[in-house]
Amino acid sequence: MPVDAKTVRVQKQAEEVYERTDYERAFFIYLHELAPIGDKYGQYMVGFMYLTGKGVEEDRIAASAWYRLAAERGTKEFVRVRDQVMRSLDDAEQAESDRLFIELRQKYGDLALLVGAIREDYEKLANLTGSRLSGGSGSMMIVEMGGSGSTTSGSEYHGRIERRLEARLNYLAQYSEIGIDDEDVASHDIDAIERKIEAYLGRLD
Repeated sequence: MPVDAKTVRVQKQAEEVYERTDYERAFFIYLHELAPIGDKYGQYMVGFMYLTGKGVEEDRIAASAWYRLAAERGTKEFVRVRDQVMRSLDDAEQAESDRLFIELRQKYGDLALLVGAIREDYEKLANLTGSRLSGGSGSMMIVEMGGSGSTTSGSEYHGRIERRLEARLNYLAQYSEIGIDDEDVASHDIDAIERKIEAYLGRLD
């Protein structure tokens, strides 16, 4: 999902606060504003601040779990620090890191956030069903808040959501290990897709 202007402002604010050494405030922003929306650098910084005890009590296990979450896209720098911290943990600590990582991934991992976006798109389309929007008349105008403030016709708005939903569903279907199949995508069975993703995110392969 693209980064919007608001997120960019929050990222800049977090960096400025951190540079001023207001670590508690920086930690709050990274933890509560950036990490929950899938910002990987924000997730990394939560881990870093746990590891170094800046703005929060030092906790290597929590740091390792956040580093694992930040590294889920395979970013080399994040993978390197994740592996370094994981090697420093004993067996019991690694087991606790596993538990916490699964919990974090179920809330803030890419797949969890993506299925949430799919649910949102699906509900938007469901709310439009039977309205002038779905009729394709294009007579209704939509003002897009939070973006440029531009307007678009109802039919264009409907089509844009529909295309985005299909693209996201098809992207999920590419993850064969999740078990999402063409039938799930074609039927828009969002409940079934959510159950499969929850099951997938609840285990470590």
